[in-house]
Amino acid sequence: MYMNFFDELKRRNVIKATIAYIVVAWVLFQVLTSVLPNFGAPPWVLKTLMFLIAIGLPIWIIFSWVYEITPEGLKKTLQVSKEQSITEATNKRLNIIIIITLIIAIAVSFVNKPMPNTSSKTMVNNGLMLDNSIAVIPFKNWSGDPELEYVSDGMTDAVISRLTKIQSINRVIPFTSMAKFKETDKSIPEIAKELGVTNILQGNFQLSGDHLKINVQLIDGLTDKHFWSDEYSGVWEIKEIFKIQSEVAENVAKNINAEIKEEEFEAIRAVSTQNKEAYRLALQADFQGRKRTINGMKNAIVLYEKAIALDSTFYEAYVDLAFLYIIGGTSYAGFNEQEAWTNSKQLLLKAVQIDSTDPTVIKFLNSGSFSYEWDFDLMEKEYMNSIYGTFYLILTGKYEEALPLINQNIENNPTRGFLYTQKAQALYFLNRKEEAIELLKSNEGLYSDNIDFLREAAKYYYYIGEYKSSKSLLTKLMNSFSDRTPMILWLIAVHEEINGNIEGANKYLSELQDKYEKEESGSPAWFIALYYCHSRDYENAFTWLQKSYERHEVEMIWLREEPLLIPLRNDKRYLELYAKVGFTMEPHRTSE
Repeated sequence: MYMNFFDELKRRNVIKATIAYIVVAWVLFQVLTSVLPNFGAPPWVLKTLMFLIAIGLPIWIIFSWVYEITPEGLKKTLQVSKEQSITEATNKRLNIIIIITLIIAIAVSFVNKPMPNTSSKTMVNNGLMLDNSIAVIPFKNWSGDPELEYVSDGMTDAVISRLTKIQSINRVIPFTSMAKFKETDKSIPEIAKELGVTNILQGNFQLSGDHLKINVQLIDGLTDKHFWSDEYSGVWEIKEIFKIQSEVAENVAKNINAEIKEEEFEAIRAVSTQNKEAYRLALQADFQGRKRTINGMKNAIVLYEKAIALDSTFYEAYVDLAFLYIIGGTSYAGFNEQEAWTNSKQLLLKAVQIDSTDPTVIKFLNSGSFSYEWDFDLMEKEYMNSIYGTFYLILTGKYEEALPLINQNIENNPTRGFLYTQKAQALYFLNRKEEAIELLKSNEGLYSDNIDFLREAAKYYYYIGEYKSSKSLLTKLMNSFSDRTPMILWLIAVHEEINGNIEGANKYLSELQDKYEKEESGSPAWFIALYYCHSRDYENAFTWLQKSYERHEVEMIWLREEPLLIPLRNDKRYLELYAKVGFTMEPHRTSE
């Protein structure tokens, strides 16, 4: 009986049809898993298609049993006589379909096979040098929960951080420069060209319950061709989380032909905390801090403090919190600048106790000592070859020396909007104002959502006399970003005065004075002094400069180069302040 049933299955080509269906379905699955992520399809699309294919198998088997193909079309098998049956011909067709599909399957497997990227090789000095620069597009959150966006960004940032530890990789674009590409219509070649890299890593992140999965793929930035992909999964536990992050970074490095040294392996595989909740809080803090809003900064500080309370050896949390205090104390958060620096310095010193080998911490300490303690000697000795070194050169009037270093920094960090405004500063001080205007205008569209770029661009447009451009950016900062930092209030007050609206100017001046009384960040006394310089009320300007000095405001480091202070430079009171701040070079003596 069973033999007769099996023979009937063979006669009706049910077995061959089932094999053909499975082979075709497998090839289709391979194609879909490669193609769908490129179109940004969410995970449910693939799952739904796979479900439909799976449901289709029993339907196909039943169909193959019940129906038969005849020259007249589909008929029920029971209605077809043996003389009319063409099952033998159908059997041969199914054999051909299976063979062709298997050939396609082999080809698909070959195409999807990870291969090293060789498209970036160029001949240099009679040897091969691989341009293995890379940018990581923020992973798409495929978890189905928007609240997990902070985890998706955190995993991306962690992979980038590990890649930066590999010296043989020519360039790794930082996460802060990649955030704007999270939702973009630009093609991979366009992104690669803009960033100046040859490789792009993109992927998606999923967290379902305690199960973590990351899919990544490497793309040649020139040809837009995928040359490697992989999937990583594990349990949402500390060891698994950091293991996945390090494995992604190591495999990416391998596939762009980057050599990893033994000590770099140790750095890549390091576990920053053993406390899962502390790590989760730190990811949330990163997400909030990157918003660069007052509320975002304050929320981030609270979250970092909670993380440190759970793990007192959490090195990265100390450093990141210290960084927040440094930038928050100058521009963003509403607390006293010196209080911010005191907190930051304490955190950095604790970080040094945990790990004294990280040069980043020393850079933070030096930067803070210069900005908050006015330590010019330290800045000159320790910081000349960094981004902050160019800042020091501009502050001390060495514009020609600063410019090539700024250009070098832009080449290494092509998406940091701050660097373009710093170059505009140098060009302005070199009296190359047209170049400064062209530079700012050419980058406005690119950094339309970068509050630092917009703020600095508005300031230098004002200095150059491009009042319309300055006012346009100020309006955007006030309306779109709710930016009411002292610098913005000062510039708005100045523009009101220029337009003859003294009442409006006094309104913003009053808001600045209120910030001074509340001891908020952003050097309000300094900017009140600048307003009075603009209005040529130099007595009031000196009064507020003295207040700025007594409050030890950060902006006092601009005392030597600030253009609005030129009329004060030969005044005894200016020279006394100049000496107290601690400038080591001779002051300007001109009153031009």
